[in-house]
Amino acid sequence: MKKYIVPIVIIVFALALSPACKKDENSDKNKPYIILTPPNPQYWPKGETYADPGAEAFDITEVGDTINITNRLQIDNNVNVGVTGDYQIFYNVSDEAGNKADQKVRDVRVLLTK
Repeated sequence: MKKYIVPIVIIVFALALSPACKKDENSDKNKPYIILTPPNPQYWPKGETYADPGAEAFDITEVGDTINITNRLQIDNNVNVGVTGDYQIFYNVSDEAGNKADQKVRDVRVLLTK
C-alpha cells in the first residue's frame, strides 16, 4: 500500500499545479478606443427630437490590425429634450477578448430657444 501513496501524491500535486502553469490564452491586451463624432458639448433646442451625432469604436488586434467594432458600442442616453438642462451620454465598448475602452462622455445642453 505504501508504494502507491507516493505516486498518488505526485499526481495530485501535479494536477493542482497544472492551472497555474497553463499558458494565457488571451494574448490580446490592447484596449479598444472610442472616437466621438463632434460636437462635444452639443447644444440642443428644447422640444426638438434629439439626434445623437454618434461615435465610432476601434480595436487593435494581436497582429496590429485596426478593426471597426462600432457595432459593439453601448450607449447610455438620458437626454430629455422636454426639460432644459445639462445631460450626459455615456459610450462604452469592449472587444472580443474582454478588454474595455476608456469611457467617453458627450455633454448635451438642452436650451430654451425663441
